[in-house]
Amino acid sequence: MIQSSPSQLVGFLRTHQTVFAICVTTCVTMMGQGVIAPVLPLFAKEFGVGVAMVGFTIAVFGLGRFFTNIPAGLASERYGRRRVMLAGLLIVTISSLLMALSHSFLELVIYRFTTGIGNAIYLTSAITVLADISTQENRARYMSLQQGSLLLGVGIGPGLGGLAAEFWGFRSAFYLLTLLTAIGLVWIFFRMPETSGTRSTEATGKSESKGAFPQSERSSFMSILANMNFLLVSFYFFMIVFTRNGGRGSIVPLLGDAQANIGPGEIGLAFTVMALVNFVMVVPAGWFSDRYGRKALMLPSAVVSAVGLFLYIGTTGFSTFMISSVILGIGAGLAGPSPLAFISDIAPVDRRGSAVGLFRTYGDLGGIVGPIALGWVVDVATFGWALNINIVLVLFSGLLVAVFAKEPRRTRGEAQM
Repeated sequence: MIQSSPSQLVGFLRTHQTVFAICVTTCVTMMGQGVIAPVLPLFAKEFGVGVAMVGFTIAVFGLGRFFTNIPAGLASERYGRRRVMLAGLLIVTISSLLMALSHSFLELVIYRFTTGIGNAIYLTSAITVLADISTQENRARYMSLQQGSLLLGVGIGPGLGGLAAEFWGFRSAFYLLTLLTAIGLVWIFFRMPETSGTRSTEATGKSESKGAFPQSERSSFMSILANMNFLLVSFYFFMIVFTRNGGRGSIVPLLGDAQANIGPGEIGLAFTVMALVNFVMVVPAGWFSDRYGRKALMLPSAVVSAVGLFLYIGTTGFSTFMISSVILGIGAGLAGPSPLAFISDIAPVDRRGSAVGLFRTYGDLGGIVGPIALGWVVDVATFGWALNINIVLVLFSGLLVAVFAKEPRRTRGEAQM
């Protein structure tokens, strides 16, 4: 409930304006990234490189994010969230334009890498803003709105990019990416207030838990890295992205082609349905996390995801492939924003940016390791072995969180949404 005092009302309106600004910007900028998804491999191939180098063009975006998440979090603490968000969006805008103007494969790779840097700067600071302005009672819902905006943008983008490339050539998709990111930059410039000095208690009148960090360690970055709760949930997130990029993103399409004898169109349709299921699940998952705790859906998410991966092993046609995809989409959606909300709950306020940046680094590492490790298993064994290993690791990460991770004491009261 919103209390009647003018200061409470102003705080409420400002908070929701900020959430809306981040959701719009995330949707628009990630729509831009989706725009080039079907075009980038074809554009890279025009420079006369092999398939491995085309793959590197895609992977280098993740490398840029991997090396930038922690510095971005530290910068948001030192220079302010809004300023760092604007810097990230500016880097993406300029790099996107330079990709459109690339005249060599090396230029394309360099600018794609810097796009990943800018993307990490923006997303890390944007998530930190949501942690700043929320409480334990509504944090997962705020973060689920941002995740839903991201999924919506990524889902819409490929269709726009494919149409642009059909009518105006490959480079038009990169110009469209530049335009969309510039729109996000302008939106944040005019609509986004600074939140680095914000305490969620100022807007709500309630006190949050001090989290799992001892008071004497609250100013130490190393206390975040050494905190067992942080490590357990970070490993869980590592496995979420490991599965997303490895089991689902790399192994499953190859299995569908080789074992189920289905084409890229059917695989793409199944993945679109999976993304839609994930999108539908993410906001209810955020509400559930706020009401019943961060851990409540983490183990169920791991179990359902494991079931989906297991069903892929025996798939023999499109119908069973689609069923497996829907179940995996439900599993991924169940976790929703819970891991990130957990980390934001336990992080010291003055080290929240560092915690978010380090947490995202674990995820990006999972995205790099997953395709390589599971691909190697397929090369030396079978698709079944690769997916079974993925299943065991996913379940193990969920069990570790369920048994050993400790949530901070939760405050009572009504959420602010």
